[in-house]
Amino acid sequence: MRTLLSGWRALQSGTIGQRSSRTSRTNTSIITVSGAVSRGLRHQSNHHQGSSFGSNQHNGSVLQGRQRMAEQKWSTSMVFLTSTLIGSIMYVVGINVQLKQADGLASKTADEKFPSVPQPSPEDFRTALEKIQKILPVDCVSWHREDLLYHGTSPWTYHHPDCLPGAVLYPRSTEDVSKIAKIAYKYGIPIVPFSGGTSLEGHFNAPSSNPQSTVQNNQSDGDHTQLLQPGHSFTLDFSRNMDKIISIHESDLDVVVQPGISYENLNDQLKRTASPHKLFFPVDPGPGAQIGGMIGTGCSGTNAVKYGTMRENVINMTVVLANGEVIKTRQRAKKCAAGPDLGKLFIGSEGTLGLVTEVTLKLQPVLPTSVGVTHFKNVDAATKTVLELIKEGVSLACIELLDDQMMKAINHSSSGLNWDEKPSLFLKFTGTLEQIKSDEELTAKILKRSGGSKMRIAKTDAEAEEIWHARKVCLWSTLDYMPGHRAWTTDVCVPISHLPRLISETKTDIEARNLKATMLGHVGDGNFHCIILFKDEEELARVRECVHQMVELAQDLDGTCTGEHGVGIGKIVHLEKELGKGTIGVLRNLKKTLDPKNILNPGKLIPPPS
Repeated sequence: MRTLLSGWRALQSGTIGQRSSRTSRTNTSIITVSGAVSRGLRHQSNHHQGSSFGSNQHNGSVLQGRQRMAEQKWSTSMVFLTSTLIGSIMYVVGINVQLKQADGLASKTADEKFPSVPQPSPEDFRTALEKIQKILPVDCVSWHREDLLYHGTSPWTYHHPDCLPGAVLYPRSTEDVSKIAKIAYKYGIPIVPFSGGTSLEGHFNAPSSNPQSTVQNNQSDGDHTQLLQPGHSFTLDFSRNMDKIISIHESDLDVVVQPGISYENLNDQLKRTASPHKLFFPVDPGPGAQIGGMIGTGCSGTNAVKYGTMRENVINMTVVLANGEVIKTRQRAKKCAAGPDLGKLFIGSEGTLGLVTEVTLKLQPVLPTSVGVTHFKNVDAATKTVLELIKEGVSLACIELLDDQMMKAINHSSSGLNWDEKPSLFLKFTGTLEQIKSDEELTAKILKRSGGSKMRIAKTDAEAEEIWHARKVCLWSTLDYMPGHRAWTTDVCVPISHLPRLISETKTDIEARNLKATMLGHVGDGNFHCIILFKDEEELARVRECVHQMVELAQDLDGTCTGEHGVGIGKIVHLEKELGKGTIGVLRNLKKTLDPKNILNPGKLIPPPS
């Protein structure tokens, strides 16, 4: 009855005319059926009447009586049928109204009560800080300006904050983090997690202390740091005291670590273990990255084509929630069918849903490797060759594409090997010695038919190190190539087949804006990085436009605004186009559920309601 009434009200208010095309087709079908039934009944009645009038006059009175009875039955049937059809139509319309009301439910409910960035009073901040000082030693709390600047700004990002953190805290354990979170939650103090500080998208900026401030101006890159004053937020730096390996489980191929350890330090310590079976952690983003930030951004690196991203290499995590509650996402077993893996919620969440204090990582055996380099006439030929290599089953740990400008920069800054200044593939083969030899031979055949140059293969470990070193120092080579310039580094990711178009159109756009840039990509998974150079404010403005255009193109090609670097502040404006309002609504609801006061890294990743 409620549904019928909803449908009737919808009819009165004209809602039927606004229904969706799917429901329109349904309602039209019902009306069509009703018309067919009505016509059928009338046809039967007319046929009956025709038969009567064709009868003998002698039976006229009898036939007239039967005709009156038929008409009465027809009237009764039509009343019943009409009522049924109206009820059916009202039922469908009522459902349509309910569906229409439910449409966008996730985004609507998320928008209605999504908390704004907390603005604690100076008194609340001071009270919270005093309570934390009773928990942490003196050397674990700092408000020196040098510390605030180091933890609140970065020379590698141009998404500037309008204030600094109010204090930097150096927790020593999960218990410390939990106590800090409880105090911050009580007084509404924002918490920003910090580990390696290598973020490129403003992930560890202090939350805005004044939404109307004119200091935070992404169109200017002057000496803005002189204007910045401490706000009312805490930055939690895990790199000083929570940077240790807790336990290594060699037989299980995993390791438990704290978030402040870098992947380089982790692998150095694994090398020094006495085990005859050498193990390593395969995720390798830029130098200096630490595990906490790597989890926050869901990063990857050169080894992703074989070993996957951070998401595939985390087994479990210990997480402190906004209210100080401590959870462990799952046990240490490699497989688990006991419900969804909640750990995946925190990987890539950029510190907005919880604070990771321990993590179990997968380890891999160190295998023999071989390194080779080959050159191509254009990016399209190089990309097609990569697809062939993958389809042929060549066991590659890394497939890196460097464009002609990057090769020029490497030649300019290197005193070692000299390279052809063409689009180039840097390849790393891995496996047994027999597998490597077989893969090198197969690769040579593929290169011959695809137009690649003869592959230069390292003959010694030292030569292999030199070849791969050229790949790992691309940023420094680019900066050295054009002295006096600064670099904006960004990344996008598309299906591999679309990579040639993305690179080609981006190059054209860069040239049209009279800018200089180098490009490199983890071409095995379609991830593409661009290092765009600029020397002044006017060029920086053009760089911003170029990055925006690159992201828009990647999304139009069924790709993403970021394959590795994360969203932070820099790409938050692009998220709704990529994910849609419904998905953004679900993200906001998750945030509201786990962090109802919005104290965990507010203003990052999750777009606020319009």
